[in-house]
Amino acid sequence: MANDMATGEVRPQTDAAALLEEVAELEARAARKEKQAGAAWCSAEGAIYLERDAADFRERAAVKRAKAQQLCNPGHAVPQKEECHA
Repeated sequence: MANDMATGEVRPQTDAAALLEEVAELEARAARKEKQAGAAWCSAEGAIYLERDAADFRERAAVKRAKAQQLCNPGHAVPQKEECHA
């Protein structure tokens, strides 16, 4: 969701290019966190938190990338599971 801070309006984000920019930023943040986790000055406990943050950024990037791909290829959406009727 994109927010317009001036009006308080919340609207869905539908621009695939903007989503891909966010993906790049999230992946860059994840790479920085992983680099910090591997630094000699980083404690073992700190590395755990940094690696968790990096994984979170990568997961969020994957979701946004999938959404961008879906917007670029609307006809190739993954079908939803069918309900089972007994």
